[in-house]
Amino acid sequence: MMSVIDAHGLTKSYDGHRAIENVSFSVSKGEIYGFLGPNGAGKTTTIRLMLNFIRPTRGKLRIFGEFPGKGGPSLRRRIGYLPGEIGLYEHMRGDHALAFYRDLSGGQAPLHDWICEAIRLSPADRQRRIKTYSKGMKQKLAIAQAVQHDPDLLILDEPTTGLDPLVQADFNEVLHELKNRGKTIFLSSHVLSEVQTLCDRIGVLMDGRLILDADIPTLMARAERQLWILQPSDSGMQPAHPQITGTTFLRKRGDWLVYHVEPKDSGTMLEELANLKPLDFRFESAFEESFLDLYRERRAASRTKSQRGGERTS
Repeated sequence: MMSVIDAHGLTKSYDGHRAIENVSFSVSKGEIYGFLGPNGAGKTTTIRLMLNFIRPTRGKLRIFGEFPGKGGPSLRRRIGYLPGEIGLYEHMRGDHALAFYRDLSGGQAPLHDWICEAIRLSPADRQRRIKTYSKGMKQKLAIAQAVQHDPDLLILDEPTTGLDPLVQADFNEVLHELKNRGKTIFLSSHVLSEVQTLCDRIGVLMDGRLILDADIPTLMARAERQLWILQPSDSGMQPAHPQITGTTFLRKRGDWLVYHVEPKDSGTMLEELANLKPLDFRFESAFEESFLDLYRERRAASRTKSQRGGERTS
C-alpha cells in the first residue's frame, strides 16, 4: 500500500533543546493515524515539519513521495490543515472566510456544502461575522476550511476542541466517510477514547521520542480486561468485594466494584455473577489506563535518568 507520509529519523532542535529526536513512522493511503502525547511531547513540531513551516535539523520527511519544501503549491493543495490554535480573520463573515481559503487552495471547494451540512454550520451561521462566533462555531468554520477543497491528506491538530457532543459525533462520521473515500487522516489528539474509536493505528510521542507505533487491535489485545459490578450501597454483599473465579479485585468506584479479568474460561465467572445478583455489570478494556501507565512509566524513567545525570555532574 502506498505511503502518504514517510518520516525517517526526524530531529528538530531549538537553541540546543531537542523538540523531537529520531522520530520515524509512516502513514498509508486511506488510513486514520492517531498521534498521541502529553503537552510538550513534540506533536505540533512534527506537524509543522510536515507542512514545511519549519525544517528538520536532521532526518527526512516525504509527503506523497515529495519533500515538503520542494512540493510547491501542487503538493499544498492536496493537504487540508486544521491547526490546534485557530487564527481567523474576525472581521470577515463566515462564508467570505471560506471563499478566501477556497481561493488559497486552488479555487475549488467541491465539498463545501457537504461539510457545512455535516457539522451543522448553517447558511445563517456563515452570514455572521466571525467575531460573533463562539469557540465551537470557530472550530466548525476551521474544520470546514480544511475539508472543503477535498484534500487527499487531512492533518488535524486537536480537531474536536470546543465542539459539543452532537457535533463531535457528526465530525466522527465525517472522518469515517472521508476514509471510505480513500482519504488519509493524520489526527493529533489528547482524547484517548476518540483515537480508540476513529483510528487504524497510533503513534505515541513522549519527551520528543516516538515510544509506540501500533495498530488499534494489537493495543486492545494488550490492554487489561476489567469487570465492573454495580452494587447498591445497601446490598449487604459479604464480603464487601466477593471473590470471583478468574478475577482479582482492584478497587471500588462509587457503587461499582472493579476487577481485573484473567484470560481464562468465563463460564464459572458468569455463574458466580448470577448468584451475586448485581444491579448491573459490564466488561471493559482498560485502554485508557494502559496509556496512562505507559506515560507514568516513561516519566518515571526520565526523572531517574535526570537524577543520575545530576549526580554525575555534582
